[in-house]
Amino acid sequence: MYKCLAFASSRRDWTRIAPRLWYDSPNGIAATLERVGMGGWPMDYHIHGSTMQTLEVRLEPGESVFSEAGCLLSMTPGTYMETRAPGGLAGMFRRALSGNSVFLTYYRAARGESVVQFTTRMPGHILALPLHQYGRVIAERHSFLCAESTVDYGVEVTLNIGRFLGGNGLALTHLAGDGMAFLSIDGEIVERDLARGESLLVHPGHIAAFTDGIDYRVQLMQGVANMLFSGDGLFLVELTGPGRVWLHSVTVHNLVHVIQAYWGSPR
Repeated sequence: MYKCLAFASSRRDWTRIAPRLWYDSPNGIAATLERVGMGGWPMDYHIHGSTMQTLEVRLEPGESVFSEAGCLLSMTPGTYMETRAPGGLAGMFRRALSGNSVFLTYYRAARGESVVQFTTRMPGHILALPLHQYGRVIAERHSFLCAESTVDYGVEVTLNIGRFLGGNGLALTHLAGDGMAFLSIDGEIVERDLARGESLLVHPGHIAAFTDGIDYRVQLMQGVANMLFSGDGLFLVELTGPGRVWLHSVTVHNLVHVIQAYWGSPR
């Protein structure tokens, strides 16, 4: 069995090309089209904006995406919207313990083409993750924006430790399967590739996501003065390669402190 790759100028062209890309040759060798994405076809999406980006997803009939509650910006008429708790009671319990929203919202093109737009919670950027390229990705729970319905999205683990005694816990989720997933990165996207055995110490509030090959563990901040007066909490997360790491350049925790200081000062 051989695989071949074809390109089309639009998604609609795929429906005309696909039937011709499978054949049985006289000597019995078969060729098939390797398809990627929702329903087997590449996902049609666009990221708009600069410092406060939005994501536009175009859905054809039968296609769907899902997101955490509260991420919707707009949708066209004819989009079917359904909020449900996947995984039954066990799934609801795991998500509640991790601090995630118990419910996910699904958007499906009911008739004709639908356009759904999602927005980020903070000024920042949207990161597109083709999971067929990265494999399994571990993401901090607030980083997740939306994904195709073919993506497996579930609770990974919660590293809390008294919210690291500095205001930042770390609730992790996993993204796996075939399709596209999208993350909301606060501020700028900081990307690092770690070689095997190479480590990086990261403030927990700055972790957005990392690939499955990354090993992670909590490490105590070195030095009593650092622990007491640095303002960065008592713990760091050590990430060890091989793999890729994505970080937030700013954190919600720090932004809250800046706003509180502003409102508390005379103006």
